[in-house]
Amino acid sequence: MDLTERQRDILIAVIKEFMREAEEVGSLALVEKYDLGVSSATIRNEMVKLMDLGLLEKSHISSGRVPTDQALRLYVSNVMSNNQLNPLVSVEIRQGIYRDRFDRNVLVKEILELLSKETDCLVFMILDGETRYWGVSQLLKNNEFKDIERLRTMFNILEDDTFLRELTSKYSASGVSLIIGKELGIKDLSDAAVAFTRIPFWDKEEAYVGVIGTKRMDYSVVLPALAEVKKALESSIAGWR
Repeated sequence: MDLTERQRDILIAVIKEFMREAEEVGSLALVEKYDLGVSSATIRNEMVKLMDLGLLEKSHISSGRVPTDQALRLYVSNVMSNNQLNPLVSVEIRQGIYRDRFDRNVLVKEILELLSKETDCLVFMILDGETRYWGVSQLLKNNEFKDIERLRTMFNILEDDTFLRELTSKYSASGVSLIIGKELGIKDLSDAAVAFTRIPFWDKEEAYVGVIGTKRMDYSVVLPALAEVKKALESSIAGWR
């Protein structure tokens, strides 16, 4: 999608504010917090154009805007494509997996707890046709999941042995797959996102690890962390399983 440099800067600023506050972003807030070099009136005009392009939308009556799922995917694909995981986190993941590689149950627990801590998200693994998860409390840190109906929907998904298996099988790619907002196809989870990757795990031909959070999740940590887990498992297990 062709955007002017100004439109790109404004869109990135809106996304950053939305990621921080989970609220609609207005032109005055952008003028105060970002050095965009233009007036609030110019920003409003550009925001209208970004709405026409399907990258911003209004969710309430206020004059502010929020990024669409398409804008978040564009942000992840183009702006954050070169992000590298913190080396200390990378080492912690590799060492934990290597240390626990001979004990299947301990390894599962290590991966779930470590990823949940580093990503601030709920983490799941699909093994033996079952879904195992850790970090439900991480969801409660976000306003989006303080609604009881959304939480009920999330628990239904976690306790349903078919939904996540079908989702991962359908959207699985060679690297880390990402499903944002309405792409999940569930009304109560339009503010959520799921990222996952297929992993080698002992004698299992099909196993997955992934995270579930809001669509404001820190993609710069989540995506490379999942990739690091996959890489660490490949080097620690694939050769002898």
